[in-house]
Amino acid sequence: MNDISKTLFDAVVVGSGASGGWVCKRLSEAGLRVALVDAGRPQSDANFSEHVPVFELKYRDRTAPVITRTRFIQQKSGALMERNYDWFCNDLEEPYTTSTDSPFFWLGRLRITGGRTNVWGRQSYRLSDLDFKAASHDGYGED
Repeated sequence: MNDISKTLFDAVVVGSGASGGWVCKRLSEAGLRVALVDAGRPQSDANFSEHVPVFELKYRDRTAPVITRTRFIQQKSGALMERNYDWFCNDLEEPYTTSTDSPFFWLGRLRITGGRTNVWGRQSYRLSDLDFKAASHDGYGED
């Protein structure tokens, strides 16, 4: 950090998703001056159309060619559809690579304020003992 940024804020939080939002809340409540940076555009209630019937959508939720051409990795998340495909990263414009010995797909890379919390469907499951000992079972990561 440069000297100017040190005088303006005490902490910088990257991302306004669930974790970033709570970190900002807790730090600011503790009296810190917090800066939140996010790559997403603003989100509004008008962007949520999950309750609009399919027959009222422009493409009747049949946008597979558009999605498969530009979001071929992101579509594997299961949350991407006509209603929200423009929230997700365009895999052609924002490519990434993984090593062949440990492939990993960054599914749900959204560019909208709030991040993946916008497509959680109000579901957040508890972790089990297996989640904390996964490396013992599949050999990836650390327990």
